[in-house]
Amino acid sequence: MMFETWLNAYTQYDWTVDLSKFKNRKNYPGFFNNIITPQNLLDFEKKFHKSIEDVNHFEVAGEVCFWKNFGTFQSRNRLTIRLLDHLKLNDHWEKFKKCIRDLSETPSYVIFDNLRKAANQPKGFASPITFLSFYNPSSFPMIDKNIAYWWSENKARFGYEESVNFSQRSDGWIQTYTRSQNIQNWNAYLEWTKFCCDYSKRIINLSKFNNRARDVEMAIWEAQKRGIKLTILPV
Repeated sequence: MMFETWLNAYTQYDWTVDLSKFKNRKNYPGFFNNIITPQNLLDFEKKFHKSIEDVNHFEVAGEVCFWKNFGTFQSRNRLTIRLLDHLKLNDHWEKFKKCIRDLSETPSYVIFDNLRKAANQPKGFASPITFLSFYNPSSFPMIDKNIAYWWSENKARFGYEESVNFSQRSDGWIQTYTRSQNIQNWNAYLEWTKFCCDYSKRIINLSKFNNRARDVEMAIWEAQKRGIKLTILPV
């Protein structure tokens, strides 16, 4: 199989998060009570999409935030509390939902910046992108330092040598201190998204596997961690 390396990486995706570890979970009965595994991740994505479209449960955005930042023990509670405290005030949840819908329909830096503010993460990058990806995983991948490393090291091999890199700190975290860094990261994300959508189509054509941009990203995330060299797939 030409996509064997991709399938190998994807099937090793093992990010598991116990939402009950959120220290303020008792303030949100009915939420923060599941363990999210690769087997129920799709249901978790659908739950978030439904909260944006049908059911007004801002708490689900907090669950997604905690899931995303679970490995960052120093800040996962702080970021989630800050988001939830913000979204339950006045019309903040409605603004948050509108930003996600608008960004999914028309990806632009201005709308992305509005989403960061609506999520009370004005200097955030990876977490706000996660909300977009959970809402529309078919078209939008996530991003973190592992992906940023892979993109820098492999984009030329896959025909994206002219694309910009993400601006990373010495420890790998994506930098968002200045406007120029933010613009650079957003432009890098657009190219990264284009790549993931392209390879999603290639994998579907080769395997008939219902592959999404988010699935391509998950395979690459594991490939970067495990040292798997992904093959270039035909158009």
